Amino acid sequence: MSDTMELTAGAREAGAPDARALAQRMATLKTEAREKGYFNVPLWEQAFRCAELVGVPALAFYLLSQGGFAAFVGFVVLGLHYPRTAYLGHDLAHNQWGPRDDAKPRFMLRAVALLQGFGSHWWVEKHELHHAFPNACKKSEDGILTPIDGDIDSVPWIVWDKSLVEYNELAATSPWKAKLFLTMRRLQVLLFFPLLSMARFNWSWQSIETAFRVNKSLEGALCVAHWVIGLTLAGFLTPGPVWTGWLWFAATQLLGGFILAFVFVLNHTGMEIYDATEAKGFYDRQARSTRNTPSSLFFDWLTGGLNSQIEHHMFPTMARRNLSKMRDATRKAMLECGYAYEELGNREAMQAVLGALTDAAKA
Repeated sequence: MSDTMELTAGAREAGAPDARALAQRMATLKTEAREKGYFNVPLWEQAFRCAELVGVPALAFYLLSQGGFAAFVGFVVLGLHYPRTAYLGHDLAHNQWGPRDDAKPRFMLRAVALLQGFGSHWWVEKHELHHAFPNACKKSEDGILTPIDGDIDSVPWIVWDKSLVEYNELAATSPWKAKLFLTMRRLQVLLFFPLLSMARFNWSWQSIETAFRVNKSLEGALCVAHWVIGLTLAGFLTPGPVWTGWLWFAATQLLGGFILAFVFVLNHTGMEIYDATEAKGFYDRQARSTRNTPSSLFFDWLTGGLNSQIEHHMFPTMARRNLSKMRDATRKAMLECGYAYEELGNREAMQAVLGALTDAAKA
């Protein structure tokens, strides 16, 4: 696939998008995919994910204990592994291993909480609303858009679209907050990549807060234990002073957070922000707010299949390794129903993201 957008915009020329036809087509594709076994995660893959979940951190900490270049390799290995663990939690919470309240998914989600620091209750609370209403807002009587999708509500750190500037300004409840929010918005393009690196710290804290708020103390304790055990092991195993192990562990969090957040922001930022009352059903909401990025063995591995974001939103319980197989059929259905199928190269997708952030910063 080239690094340019697929020529899909012309699909709108035939007339307005037909949401009912799209829903019918997606239902047919879902039935066909189920018959092909695309929603099943085979036992061999489940066994591999379990081995990866435990084995990769063990390898990374062993490499830390060797010091020097080996410790650097361990830093890269663990930094790359954290997004992989997050993708596993994502699969489990989407019921891809069976209903998440069943014994096996429930046990695996607890293992992810310990080895990742993210809790499923925070994720479910936030992410299911995102899937139902991606990029959606409710409009007040005076025309101000308030996000329904929590993924576009990042006050005061980032204003994801210029249409959300008024909402961000109203969230400032004091003069000093107003100055802070304005300063953050003006500088958000400059601060964007450093903020991405902090994502894991933020998401883990939200996981811990949510778990204890909803009386899921075990989950919250496991998320806390991730940090306590990680810092303890790093400080004990490093050949140098204790603080070098702590620094190594913190650096892996920054790398893992950056990769994971980088993957996520390409999928919806710069796409349409809309009034939910104007949308025409579930599939219409997905189609107008979601984009894909290139698919290859490497990109599918690096992104956990979320580069096929359109397909993931159309079929959220489909096994990740099968999402790319649905691209051609999904593209054909969307175009024939009058929808654009946005597919950008990674560079172009990031340019679209930065363009949206720049417009919001200048608004």
